[in-house]
Formats: sequence, C-alpha cells, structure tokens
Amino acid sequence: MQFYNIKNLAIGIALTSVLAFTATSCSDDDSVTTYPIVLNQTLPSELPSNAVIKSGSITYTELNSGRVTVFDLPLPTESEIPAGTYDIEGQMTVKYTNNEGIEVEKTLRTASRQVEISDDNNTSTLKWFFFNPDNTLVFGEIFFTGTLNAKGTSGLYDTYVTIYNNTDEVQYADGLAIVESKLTNASTDQILTAANDPEANFTAQAIYVIPGSGTDVKIEPGQSIKLVDQAINWGDEVPGALNHTDADFEWYDETSSASIKDTNNPSVPNLDKWYSYSATIWLPSNQCNRSYALVRFPEGMTAEKFLADYVGDYEYVNSATGTQMKGTKCYLIKYDWIIDGVNLCPTEKWATGSLSVATDMSYAAISEKNADKNRFGKKFARKQAGVSAAGNIILMDTNDSASDFEVISVK
Repeated sequence: MQFYNIKNLAIGIALTSVLAFTATSCSDDDSVTTYPIVLNQTLPSELPSNAVIKSGSITYTELNSGRVTVFDLPLPTESEIPAGTYDIEGQMTVKYTNNEGIEVEKTLRTASRQVEISDDNNTSTLKWFFFNPDNTLVFGEIFFTGTLNAKGTSGLYDTYVTIYNNTDEVQYADGLAIVESKLTNASTDQILTAANDPEANFTAQAIYVIPGSGTDVKIEPGQSIKLVDQAINWGDEVPGALNHTDADFEWYDETSSASIKDTNNPSVPNLDKWYSYSATIWLPSNQCNRSYALVRFPEGMTAEKFLADYVGDYEYVNSATGTQMKGTKCYLIKYDWIIDGVNLCPTEKWATGSLSVATDMSYAAISEKNADKNRFGKKFARKQAGVSAAGNIILMDTNDSASDFEVISVK
C-alpha cells in the first residue's frame, strides 16, 4: 500500500491548489467549455502534519445534467471540468502516529452544495471534517410532533425514536447517546465562537445515554429498539394515541417542580441523563426545527469528564436586534463521535443546519409551515434502500435527510 503525505492535499489550515483528475463521465463534444478547478481546502486543526492519505475520492455531481465525475485521492495536477452547477462530496482515510506513538486511522468527509463552475468562478471551497463511517445503527423513525391532544390544540407526549440495525450482524447500543441541538435550523443568528460553528462541532443541549456494560442492549439485524418520552398507554388519555408500554427505554427527568412532573414506568428502564438544558423535563421540539444525532462517545468517556471538558458556551449576534449575546447551557460534540445525524425543519423556516454539511447535506421537513397543525400525528420514517444478502431491509443513509426520510402517519 502506497501512502501520500497529507501536505499533498493541503498545507496548513487553508490551501489553494489547482487539481487535476480523470473524469469518469464527460461529454465527447469538443465544444463543451471546461475550466481548471481551483480548490480551497480546510483540514481539521487536530489533524497532525505527519498524516498521510491512505485512500479516498471526491465526487462532482452536475445538477442539471446528472453527470457524475469521480476523482481518486491523492489528486494529480492540471485538469479541467465542464461548466455547471455541482454538488461535491468527498471522503478519505488518513493514517498518522499520535502523541503516544500509536498508529491511528481516521476518516474525513467533505460536502458542498450548488457550487458554480464557470468562466467567472472555477473555485470550489471544501472543509474536511472527521467523520465516523460506522453507520451500523441509524435513526429509523422520529416522532416528535405527538398525537393531537383531546382539545385539538397541540401534541401529546407520546413521542419516540427508533434506532435501527442497518446491518446483517448483531449490534449493541450500550453507551449510545441521543443528542438534541442547541441551535435551531431556523436561526439566522451569527455565531461568533469558532468552536460552535456547525462546521466545527455539534452544539448540544440535551444528552441521554443508553445504559449498559457493552453487550447488554442487543439489536438483531434488521431490528430496532424504541426510546420514548413516557412509557405509558397514551390511548387511555386520547383514543388512537400510541401505546408505549412496549418501549425499550424512556427518557425520564426527576424534577422538583410542583406543577411539572414526569411519568416513570418502573417496568421500562430509563436512559442515563448526562445533561438537559431544561430545569424540568426535556421535550423534543414538536415543531421539528432542531437537529438530532446518535453519538458513540470515545472509550472511557464519562458524564463527569464530558461535562467538565466540553462546555459549549458561545457568543453570537442576535439577528433580530443586532445585539451580541451569550449562549449557555450547551456542550460540544465532536463529529467523529456521531454515527448518524439528521436536520429537521419546516420548509418555510429553514435557514441552515445545526449539523455540518458533511453529516447532513440538507434537512427533512414535517410540514411547509411552522405552525401547521397537520404535522401532529406524523413521523419521519427512513426510506428503504433495498434488501441485504441475508434478507434484511437496508434503510437509506446518504447523509442527505431530504432524500433519506419520508413523512408518513404514525398510525
């Protein structure tokens, strides 16, 4: 195996280089105008200078024609690509020796949407991020709107998510966390603190962890586990609401509030609560305007260590008032800890994702309008991509939620 030093791809934090590549799908028409590509790339600051590229590729998809062009890494020099509007995705594996002398392999991804290549601009800007390619466990369903309540005004708390085993092998969910973003995907506030830029880290305000010692929470191939807000039969309150007494786990919040109490089903185990911004109970947004991630923390990480080392307080400029303000009650999640992530937002409110573009290129929408009551009783369900060799359903996982999920009735 031949390796190439990372400096062949980028030098320092930002690099401009002229790329050359062999197009796998190009027009035979000699009249097609092509341009040399200039690529501005940013690598993670944590990536050491001794890193070498083991393998990788960059894919350019022209949005009008559907033409796909793939370039192997490391990239040679001097080449061109036809004018057009491109979605760009890249992935590479790098190898390096860390400070303890241990050889490490990491995967990096990059993604950029609607990049124009023309005589006025042939520069593509790419930010590379650490990425966990282990997509063995994914969000299968997300139901946060709730069933419409008896008054017809809002949703019940019969909310839930499922975690699906997208492989033909047994997987274990012990230690896996479900995490909610601090930032909404409708926000146009200017984040001033670099660590909280969505392209740098995922800023989280709620973190609940599946308990277990490593092999306690088994998920069979093609099967799911269900995590719920309250593991009760909601049909006792509103006919047709969901019965969650079969849940695998519930997120339960002890509270000293006399007026706001959570319901705890002693027959269903609770998630370990590492953190929640709420002084009472955590309620996922029923407007579905935040981002969510499944997180596998590094080995040896504890709640105490995480809360001490990854405080995510930040400065921002409020878009409505122009005032500089401070965001608090949040923590930073590294992208190589995330095994699945999804941006959610009503279409009319979408501004930008709380997850990096490399983690989710777009978003899934529960409704067109923010206050549409028709959203109640509907869930996000991951589409089926096919069937595995062992006969298990494979769910779509392209890191593009607009393509991966559909909205259907929960009943």
